[in-house]
Amino acid sequence: MKLILFFEELILLKSMESKDITLTKRLASCRQEKGQILKEINEISRKLKDKKKEIDEIKEKEEDLMIRFHEFCPERSDKYEEIRKFFEKIIKRRRRVEKPEKGDAGEDDEDEDEDAEEEEEMEEEEDEDEDENTIAGLPPEEYKIEDIEKLREDRLDLYEEKEKIL
Repeated sequence: MKLILFFEELILLKSMESKDITLTKRLASCRQEKGQILKEINEISRKLKDKKKEIDEIKEKEEDLMIRFHEFCPERSDKYEEIRKFFEKIIKRRRRVEKPEKGDAGEDDEDEDEDAEEEEEMEEEEDEDEDENTIAGLPPEEYKIEDIEKLREDRLDLYEEKEKIL
């Protein structure tokens, strides 16, 4: 009786052997996939920490620029608001972007793109003119306008650097 029972178990185990092998292979591949995912998570976490460190450095530089700005233009100054607005205004710098060449059908689109670029450049020039008019009447020596303009350029560089990171 026991022999028959063992024989039936053997038949049952042999019938399940192929499914067991398949499941074992799937388990191994899932474990390998899990390891790969954990590796990617660690890499992303490391990059995130690096980016946070870069952002913190930029924030420190911005704070330093504001401290230097306040050295040039104290808050109690009569023209503080106008100078601060000039300093904090973010202007877009012109960038030349290479566009892929299009066929004959795309020539109309290029004309429209050029028109839009010209309009943007005119708007930027108007904004710059407004900034210049705001501080143009102020004596440069008294309000240290040239130093503030240099600080503004540094601030714009930081802003661009921050945009690249984000």
